[in-house]
Amino acid sequence: MRSHARISASLALGSALVLTGLAGPAFAEGSSAVKVSKVSTAKEVISEAKQLKGKPYRYGGATPSGFDCSGYVQYVYKQAGKKIGRTSGAQLSGASIPKSKKKPGDILIFMRGGTAYHSAIYAGDGKMWEAQRTGVPVGKHGIWSSGYVVRRPAGTVTVAKTSAKEASSTPAPSSLGAGTYAP
Repeated sequence: MRSHARISASLALGSALVLTGLAGPAFAEGSSAVKVSKVSTAKEVISEAKQLKGKPYRYGGATPSGFDCSGYVQYVYKQAGKKIGRTSGAQLSGASIPKSKKKPGDILIFMRGGTAYHSAIYAGDGKMWEAQRTGVPVGKHGIWSSGYVVRRPAGTVTVAKTSAKEASSTPAPSSLGAGTYAP
């Protein structure tokens, strides 16, 4: 019974270290294996955007039952693990990128007189994923105006996954650093 309590305490402490982003030694007996991987948020965004192709446009919509432009962009980013604003204006936050340096996964925000009125996700090759307007389902369309700015909230997210492994006499290496995201 004492061994079980010690293993539970080791797992709890190990989980706390992973969740706080602190690096620490793994425990030999009953330790957890930690696999750290980096995932490109931009790749996740494009993958999520594609999955929603054909969903209907609905003014004010922010779910797969119907999207408006900014609701679609916000939903896609959320599914990719990134929180962004709900409106086109709120989606102006993030790194400002020159149009010539835009990359797939960047947000295109269309402006008129200094006001944001439409947002979409850059798909590459002059195309964008968007919920365009009533009667046009979510899809990949050509960029139809030059009146836009580019924002890049995408980046790389470090994901750590913990799984129990057999008791070992050697500690597992710890490579987690501050700012690590562990689901």
